[in-house]
Amino acid sequence: MSVVGVRSEALLALARRLSSVAGELRDEADALAAGLARCRSPGLAGGPALLGAWVRVESDAVRAVGPAGLWGEALALDALAVRLRLAARAYEEVEQWAGAVLAAVRVGADGLGRGGLLTDAGALPVVSAVAPTWDARPFDGPADLVALGRGLDGGHVRVVELAAPDGGSAWVVAVPGTQEWSPRAGPNPFDLTSDVRSVTGGATLAAAGVAAALEAAQPPGDDGPVLLVGHSQGGILAAALASDAGFRSRHRVTHVVTTGSPVGVFAVPGSVRVLSVEHADDPVPTLDLTPDPGRPTWLTLRAGEGPATDVRRHALDEYVRTVRAAAGAPRGTVPGLGAWEVSAHRFLHRPVRSVTEVVLERGWQNPRP
Repeated sequence: MSVVGVRSEALLALARRLSSVAGELRDEADALAAGLARCRSPGLAGGPALLGAWVRVESDAVRAVGPAGLWGEALALDALAVRLRLAARAYEEVEQWAGAVLAAVRVGADGLGRGGLLTDAGALPVVSAVAPTWDARPFDGPADLVALGRGLDGGHVRVVELAAPDGGSAWVVAVPGTQEWSPRAGPNPFDLTSDVRSVTGGATLAAAGVAAALEAAQPPGDDGPVLLVGHSQGGILAAALASDAGFRSRHRVTHVVTTGSPVGVFAVPGSVRVLSVEHADDPVPTLDLTPDPGRPTWLTLRAGEGPATDVRRHALDEYVRTVRAAAGAPRGTVPGLGAWEVSAHRFLHRPVRSVTEVVLERGWQNPRP
């Protein structure tokens, strides 16, 4: 299990910091050299012992200032900063290429949309309450949050209300993955159309429907924290909602959990703690051609060695096992996971107050092309 997090801006920021530290080291070296120059050798008048001690001081100072000391360390940091800038430039070129590819996909989807494919224009979300099928119990760790996505076939979305430590409520929303693969949008919005539209930055009825499901469960005015969890397309939609300022103005999103999802392309704000889990041999998380951000509030866990592709590793149950193994490992084995769990204390080990389950469908206003 490895922790992944690198983007060009992160590399550039580190390069700038290293250059700054190198400058500080050179300033310290100059100050030490100037101080040494102001001091005079005691010469023979001080006696052999004093002169010998002074020679040792001068020698130590020269070593501290010279190539083996502060100046050498500064040069090494400068060299590392240069390499980081070169790496950042390479990453930036890759990111620009990825952006161009996604833009081309979006243009292609728009063209197909005029022919009635990969579009749900003119549709409205229809949300119907159904009896919950989940066996309500507290979430003992992140694996239980991931497992909440089981049994959501047929366009189901699940919202769990928890008793928060402050006496209020906390909310967990489970979003399903792709369920239909036809390029023509049908009643179930968790389909190929939503996949393409969401990962290329478009608005989707599926995301609007997930928001409607939460609003159906959460009383007006409730300001409880919200955790969005999704597998595959569900993670895409969770990240899309978390990056939507309008959605965040209505709901206090504090956490996102994604498994097997290409979510690096989404501008989720730093105020939201993201846990993104990927299998190295699962090709789906890389479909957005964009690495996840490298920042303290975004933790990407990558399991396996790769690069061989095994589509079976994309299954939700495979990710449940991976997350359970990571959370059950000795503390500190998976860097950052323990801190993420602490940050999610409002959602873990808390009593369940209610479970709301809905079926989300597309409702068409006008005849379809």
